[in-house]
Amino acid sequence: MKIGILSAMPEENNLISSKIEQRSVTSLGTRDYVEGTLAGKKVIAAFSRWGKVAAAQAATTMITKFGAEKIIFTGVAGAASPELEIGDVVIGRDLIQHDMDASAIPAFQRFEIPLLGITHFKADHELIQIAEEAAREYLHTILSGDIPISSLEKYGIHSPNIILGTIATGDQFIADEEKIRALRADIPNLKCIEMEGAAVAQVCHEHQVPFVVIRAISDKANANAIHDFPHFVSSIVRHYSYGIVSGMLKKVNS
Repeated sequence: MKIGILSAMPEENNLISSKIEQRSVTSLGTRDYVEGTLAGKKVIAAFSRWGKVAAAQAATTMITKFGAEKIIFTGVAGAASPELEIGDVVIGRDLIQHDMDASAIPAFQRFEIPLLGITHFKADHELIQIAEEAAREYLHTILSGDIPISSLEKYGIHSPNIILGTIATGDQFIADEEKIRALRADIPNLKCIEMEGAAVAQVCHEHQVPFVVIRAISDKANANAIHDFPHFVSSIVRHYSYGIVSGMLKKVNS
């Protein structure tokens, strides 16, 4: 079995890729796909670039060109739920494209993907369980020895939580509390907002490939987001991504 590991930015993916053994690199469509073994499993890793089209393209290539049989997407997101704090982890039970709206045509409801008849793409139950276990082990056991205390304290990260729920995807970097409130009113159980997950979920659905999306909360999707985001990605999330994904790989059945 080969497991695909995707992130939207190199900072989210570079530690994972650097740890891959017996590696080979294929450049295709302006992306580098790194194959090899990690935690004893066959993997293919890449950063997709930002946005739904880029993520869908990378996921499709992983499945059709490199034979990925499961896909893990990991990276950062902005909080949509008031219960979330910076440094918490959201695992998507389901993914929705919040900027999809063909409802001007009476046959479709808002958020529905035309011709698929789906609004929410369900993540794989087993991968959700494995992700939750690996995230708990990393956050509660490994985190404090993996990231400098000064970096954790900068964001008030002391006892990060793991939350399961809905992740919303759209081609927007949202830094507006009013937009978040509106989306929360329209999407039950919404936890966080990002720019790739539901596109990967749609590709996986169409190819019948199990997937899971794991997001570390980098900001509150408000006016401070643009200031919090870059440093958080470079100093925190690369460690989260490697720590959780490598923990997952040890638990996934070959």
